[in-house]
Amino acid sequence: MATEVHNLQELRRSASLATKVFIQRDYSDGTICQFQTKFPPELDSRIERQLFEETVKTLNGFYAEAEKIGGSSYLEGCLACATAYFIFLCMETHYEKVLKKISRYIQEQNEKIFAPRGLLLTDPVERGMRVIEISIYEDRCSSGSSSSGSSSGSGSSSAGGGGAGAR
Repeated sequence: MATEVHNLQELRRSASLATKVFIQRDYSDGTICQFQTKFPPELDSRIERQLFEETVKTLNGFYAEAEKIGGSSYLEGCLACATAYFIFLCMETHYEKVLKKISRYIQEQNEKIFAPRGLLLTDPVERGMRVIEISIYEDRCSSGSSSSGSSSGSGSSSAGGGGAGAR
């Protein structure tokens, strides 16, 4: 595992960020947390469509599991009320446990699938659960200085568009 983490750090250090792709939330089924599985054209030459869709569907499944209400959720709520929420100082909620599982899954996907292809998947929690951010890196040795000017504008318009439309 230490060598795999080293490889992710090496990717960030030895490669330059070319652009970012944002996978938006999918609100077709209401406000449940799920992301679009539409394959972005920017990733066409980087990753197979099947691997991308499988990753997003797995993440969607984890978020559905996190929001699922069951007996343990009710018990957590009752214990929280009975202890004036002090119980959460010594206990993780079901939601927090699943979020940790998602973080481990994203780390694993980065190490095995995304980083070897020059991509880096960012945990949606770091972006307020609004988007899945995929950073596309180019090797500094082969990219030169041609990619630094034009690519930064395309990523920023996608990320900023969600804030104004939400009002």
